[in-house]
Formats: sequence, structure tokens, C-alpha cells
Amino acid sequence: MDYKKIGNFIMTERKAKKLTQKKLAEMLFVSEKTISKWENGNGLPDTNTLPRLCEIFDITINELLNGERITNENYVDKAENKLFDLQKMKEASDKRNLLSEIVIGSVATILFLIILSVSLYAIKKLNVLTLPIIMIVVASIIFVFACSFCLYIEQKAGFYVCNKCNHKYVPSFRQVFFAPHINRTRYMKCPCCKKRSWSKKVIN
Repeated sequence: MDYKKIGNFIMTERKAKKLTQKKLAEMLFVSEKTISKWENGNGLPDTNTLPRLCEIFDITINELLNGERITNENYVDKAENKLFDLQKMKEASDKRNLLSEIVIGSVATILFLIILSVSLYAIKKLNVLTLPIIMIVVASIIFVFACSFCLYIEQKAGFYVCNKCNHKYVPSFRQVFFAPHINRTRYMKCPCCKKRSWSKKVIN
């Protein structure tokens, strides 16, 4: 997705409507700085703002995301290409999220083990109780929170594939949380065939 092209398109359409950045910002309930950011190609309107912006410019969301007005002849092709681009962006984002899950989980585990070891050493060798116990409790809370966050990332990124019918689906957080698992393969009930199987995590 060409952010610069989209930004130039937003600026061109704004000027065609004889709107200043300030006036457009007021119409969209955003800051003037946000409009400037879009036009400089440093960001895109969010999903709540896109429809209103397109309404003001009298364009479609497809045209906005392509950064140009589209004729009827090539509208379908442009729409398909944009959907393909958006899918590629989602896959790249999912890969980054799953990588961050590994990093967060690894760091949280290492820190927990270090704090646990130090605390147990202090209790056993130094006969200190209060501070080590507090450290263990705090470390445990942080570890559980980090694991839950990692699980949330895994649940949202990509899909799970049913081993019975090959149906791709996104389970609820509760399903993922309680499902027996081996790495990112989880034993869950498929919403399509209603059978339980070892469903594997995939990106696309």
C-alpha cells in the first residue's frame, strides 16, 4: 500500500473541495496534525474515519486506498489488488505478532526463573523471608500476565486449521486458554464439523 500516493490523493481531494486542513479536521473530529500526517504519507485514517472522509470527498474506500479515482472498467481489478495487498499486510503483521509472542514469553520466563532463584537463595542462605516472598509473588503475577498476553496474541494472529475438515477458524480466547496444546497446535472443537482435533496455527 503506497502511503505517499494515498496522502497526495487526500491532499488533492481536500483542495478540490476547497477545504483547509483545519476545516477538514473539524469535520472529521480529528486534529489538524492528523490531517497533515495523512497527507505526508505517515499514516492512514482509521476504520471509523474512513467512511466519513470518503463521504466528504465523494469517493469510495477502494479509491481512497488506491490513491486515485477509479473508472468502472478497472474497478474490480483495483478492488481485488487492494484486497490482496491488505491480506499481505495482515499476514506480515501476524508474523510480527507471533514473533513478539516468543520474545515476550521467553523474557518473562527467564526473568521469573532468575527472581525465583535469587529469592529462594535469600530464604535458604540468608534467612530473609519478607522481601523474597514479595518478589516471588510479584514475579508470579507478572509472569501470569505475560503468558496471558502471549496467549491473546496467538489467538488473534492468523487461524487454526481443523485436522478433520481443514476448516480455518479463529477460536475464542477461552477455547485457546483451556485447550491442551503442543506448541501452537491445540486440541479444540471445530465450529464447522463440530469435531475435536489437533488444530494447527497458520498465518494464511
